[in-house]
Amino acid sequence: MTAYAEFSKPILDYISKQFPDATVEVWEHEKKESLNFNILENERSFVLRVMHECLADIEVSEVEQLLTNYNVAQVLRDIGDFPIVVTNMGCIFGSP
Repeated sequence: MTAYAEFSKPILDYISKQFPDATVEVWEHEKKESLNFNILENERSFVLRVMHECLADIEVSEVEQLLTNYNVAQVLRDIGDFPIVVTNMGCIFGSP
């Protein structure tokens, strides 16, 4: 994985807290520009991409707060199957 691999754990921790019964798959985007998570919870699936650009200027310990500030879990639930991308500007709709 990339230099951003260390950010996967706090993102997974956040996902586990917000989706406690979910199964999570981590994968790397072909362009190696994001950390990616497929979340399967009770027959629903969610796709989360966290762009490296939004991780570049923060510490690993700040990741959970970033995701909380952007209300990522609620956005995922509201949008459903459509991929959500976390950028410097917040959550946007995107493609996996």
